[in-house]
Amino acid sequence: MDAQRLRRNIKLVVAYDGRRYHGWQRQEPRLATVQQSVEDAAGRVVGHPVTIYGAGRTDAGVHAAGQVANFYTSNRTIPLEGLRRAINAKLPGDIVIRSAADAANGFHASRSAVGKTYRYRIRVAPLRDVMAAGQVYHYFRTLDVPAMRDAAGRLVGTHDFVGFAASAEERRTSVRTIRRCEIGQTDEEVHITVEGDGFLYNMVRIIAGTLVEVGRGRWTPERIDRILATCNRRDAGPTAPPDGLYLICVHYPPNAPAAAASVSKPADANTPACGQDR
Repeated sequence: MDAQRLRRNIKLVVAYDGRRYHGWQRQEPRLATVQQSVEDAAGRVVGHPVTIYGAGRTDAGVHAAGQVANFYTSNRTIPLEGLRRAINAKLPGDIVIRSAADAANGFHASRSAVGKTYRYRIRVAPLRDVMAAGQVYHYFRTLDVPAMRDAAGRLVGTHDFVGFAASAEERRTSVRTIRRCEIGQTDEEVHITVEGDGFLYNMVRIIAGTLVEVGRGRWTPERIDRILATCNRRDAGPTAPPDGLYLICVHYPPNAPAAAASVSKPADANTPACGQDR
């Protein structure tokens, strides 16, 4: 029998607090990263080294509620629930496996994905919440939420988003499709939720920084039209800090090599079940 058919492909949905990590991706010399932590824990459980493939390379300080990852193992004896529990028992307290599933061999967390949803949290209050330090961006004055919603709506559609990309971006094309960009508000927080088929380097953080400039009255919502027209990074706002950014969901098409079985443990009632088909 073909060796590839003998291996087991495990799909994970991972949540983490990114404050003490140098991002998702494993780094050399060895630094604290989420990928490395999950690889170490999963390898100890299945009894051999594994490579974890993540859907997105979140930067240092960025968080996730629904990062999707997969790895291959020759260990076919551990039940999913036991696997999930055993990996969690070996992970640090700021990383958790929310769900585990047996996936088809062709499933790949990144290459099979058709989109992601990010959320950026802004605390709007005169005083910082020291208990939430590193988990939310603090802005000490009120923001014009209706103006931000007007601006956010102008981002929806297929555009060249190079004006919202960091200079280090090296993708072949900077054209992306934003399916929705919404502004939500709670008592002391403003949330920017962006769903798209893909994102350039620092794109969501630059969108957030630009929308804050609109919200504080420096620019009108029409500034978005100008940035999309000029494709000039200097026309956009600052790159918002990583503190408030969360990878919420990774989306897959209905015809993707999906999981055959799954065990889901949502973090809370407000956290969507991620890593599922659209």
